[in-house]
Formats: sequence, structure tokens, C-alpha cells
Amino acid sequence: MQIQPAMLKAKILFALFYDTLLLFAIWFVATLPFVIWQGENFHQQPMTLLAYQLYLIGISYIYLRYFWLQTGQTPGLRSWNLRLVRTDGYLLTSRDSLVRFIFSLLSIATLGLGWLWLFFNRNNQTLHDQFSDTQIVFTQPNSD
Repeated sequence: MQIQPAMLKAKILFALFYDTLLLFAIWFVATLPFVIWQGENFHQQPMTLLAYQLYLIGISYIYLRYFWLQTGQTPGLRSWNLRLVRTDGYLLTSRDSLVRFIFSLLSIATLGLGWLWLFFNRNNQTLHDQFSDTQIVFTQPNSD
């Protein structure tokens, strides 16, 4: 079953929103041990703040990598019947997931310009998808 490009783009953005909410919850829980270890004023120490930010980036990578390598579906992608695959149709490898994650960080660092690329690309790829040879595709809903 084919899906219209505009619908696919909307589903990708809704999946991003859903996964972002889940990631915020994970960050909240992951912050608790850091605050207990460093104290509530850790943000006043630049090196500790940098360590905290790198810690959250690491947590994010572990979370996303797990889903990308197992099924190609984060909870958000699964909810919208989407799957992240390489452009050859196979699931991501460890290297693919690292490359995609690094380019995703650049997409975020440019205030979302990499995500805006989705609207100008005929293959429904974000900029970080293009750089990592990945794409998000529609999958048939399970009839369980």
C-alpha cells in the first residue's frame, strides 16, 4: 500500500514529536542520579554542566540505537506505522546508527534545518537521512 508523500511527512513529524516526549521523560529519570551525585547546583559549574549534557546525549544515543538496530521502529515510529531503514531496505548497522545520530545532532544544532529538508526532498528524507543513507518508510499495520 502506498501512502501520499504529504501524509508520510506528517506521520514522520508526529512520530518525532511522540519520540521527543518519551525522550524528555527518559532525560528526567536519567537526571535524578546525576543530581544526587553532583547536587542541585551542578549547573553552576561549567565542566559539570558539560559532562551532564554529554551524559544526556549518550543516554539519547543508547535509547535510539536500541530501537533502530532491533526493529527500526522507535515507539513513535511504531505508533505511526513507520520504520527506519537503510536506503537498500535493510535495518541499520551499528555504524549506520552512529552516523545517523551524529548527523541528527547537527540537524538539531542548526535549529532544525535538517528536519526542514524533509519538505524539500522528493524521497521524504531529512538531511541527516541523506547523509547516513537512511529513510523512514511506511509499513503495513499489524492485524493482531
